[in-house]
Order: sequence, then C-alpha cells, then structure tokens
Amino acid sequence: MAVSASAPAVDAPKIITLTDEERDSGIMGDKRLYDAIEAFFADGLVVVENAIDIDIIDKLNERMLQDTNKLLSGEGEAHFNHLNQNAATKGAKAGGNLSQVPPLEKEWMFPEVFANKHGARIVSNILGPRPEVHFIRSNTLLATDERQLVHADLRFEHPEHPFAVAFNTCLIDVGPENGSTEIWLGTQNTNLDDHRELGEPMIAEEKLEARRRIRGPIYPRLKKGSIVLRDLRLWHAGMPNPTADVRIMLAIVYYAAWYKNGVVTPMPRSLKPTIEALEEYGQIKIATEWVPDEGYNYLNIKFSNNFSSALTPWVWEKISHIKTVKGY
Repeated sequence: MAVSASAPAVDAPKIITLTDEERDSGIMGDKRLYDAIEAFFADGLVVVENAIDIDIIDKLNERMLQDTNKLLSGEGEAHFNHLNQNAATKGAKAGGNLSQVPPLEKEWMFPEVFANKHGARIVSNILGPRPEVHFIRSNTLLATDERQLVHADLRFEHPEHPFAVAFNTCLIDVGPENGSTEIWLGTQNTNLDDHRELGEPMIAEEKLEARRRIRGPIYPRLKKGSIVLRDLRLWHAGMPNPTADVRIMLAIVYYAAWYKNGVVTPMPRSLKPTIEALEEYGQIKIATEWVPDEGYNYLNIKFSNNFSSALTPWVWEKISHIKTVKGY
C-alpha cells in the first residue's frame, strides 16, 4: 500500500488572536501572553490579531492618507527610504517607501494605537518595565515595482540580545499582492558580521544565501487591527506594491529604559496632558521635546535613524561618515 508524503509545513509567524473582550479590556489571557513572548524569542517577531478595533484603524487611515497627499505635494518634510534596489539610478522616491509622521494631535492619538496595552505588556515583559518610545513614524508604501534590499534596522555595534522592539500596525489588510514585508524569521540573533560592511544596514549576499538554505523569507498576511512586534535586529525588506492602494504601516519603536536612546519627538506643549495620559494608560514612557504650539507642524519633523545608545556614543560616531547612514 502506497503511503503519500505529507506536504511540508508552510512557514509563518506565530499569530495570537484576541477575543473582542480581551481586545477591549486590554488584558489578554496568560497563555496568550506566554505564547507571544515565546514566539518573539524564537522568531524575532509575533503577530497579535484583533488587537485594535478596526473602526479606529479606518479613521486613522483616512486621516493619514490626507497627510500623505500633503507630503507628496510638497508640504512638510518628505523622507523616502533609500534601500530600494535601484536607489542609485532611480533615486529613493522610486522605492515608494515614504516615512510619514502620524497626526500628533489630541483627536488622533488613540490610546489603543499609541499606547496599546497588549503590545506594551508584551514589550514590558521582554525589555523590562516602562519601555520608552523614541520613534513615532510610519512606513507609507506607495505604488511601486521596486523592492528593498534585505536589511536590519541597525548598522552599528549593538547589544546581541533584545533591547528595542518595533511596534507595527497596518491600517489596511496586507498580503503579498499589496506589499507585505519580506520577513526572515529567526535572524534576530545575528550581528554586524552578517552585514555588507560596518555602517551598512544591508545583509551580505552570501549570508542571505546561507540563511535561505536553513529558513527562507516569508510574506505574511496581516489583517488590519493586528499589531506586529518585531525585534529591531530582524532581517526584512519592503516589497513592491503593484496596486493603487497606499499601504500605511505605523512604526513605533520601544526601547528598554536601561538602553538610553537619545532621540526625542518634538511635540507642542498643549499636548502634554495627552502624552501623560498615554504613558499612564500603557505604562510606558514617550520621549518628547516640548516646543511652542505656535508654528508647530508634525509633518516638518526631521527623520532620525540614530537607534544607538547615548551611553555608547562612539558606536554612532564610528559610522557617521558613511553616506548611506544619513541617507536612510
């Protein structure tokens, strides 16, 4: 009697699905928390589905699309990520990866998004109490046939254990057909030896091929209302978006309090009560620079990719001369 071979398992990130009650209460079950932390340490990434009510997501998406149009028409600081494969010949804009600041206004800073209790609880159990937010932006993927080079978000000497977690929220459903990020699960424990050179975020080609033979990349499907927690060291790459749909993915980076990243987000002084409420809600800290309300426009906030620690300034100084660092 012939025995049929079973199909190989399809690789995918661990997805923790919350009930509506868990979502709205901000308290996931202990076993779900256990599974989320286990997945994060094993894969460098975990997805929590149904973490944010989609009504909130839809409202924020509609609002942010208005800002996307403003940036593309020349209003504000439009920063395009330069990691697309043909950046040298076509320019960064051809890659379609616009780094966009979300609306830093009281009406739009939903606690379920900017201080999500589920995300903050997982991060706090990984990095320690009161993790600090030093990066509040989004990756807005426009229509493009370009893909990014595989990279890690760190290109300086850094700790070889978790110290920063990217909190991503897609504002629409995402899949391979509209630019789902290429993810290399399990690469969070690699280091700069795998990069093309010190100061470059890109992973060396021979290292990619070696890793591909062990565990190749995936292109996950993510439902809007999901959150993704990614170790900042994990290899990944933006993919083409052949559709007319603009895909906005919030990118909020949490750091361990002991790490002391020095980047702050300028915010108007009138927003201070809102920020303090968010900090209490999520048991987090949001690193801010308080500035006058007059003339404030969050779309003018300059991009910073200095993810290093203020306690080790020499690691950034060592690479500050490399052109691609400042162009990222």
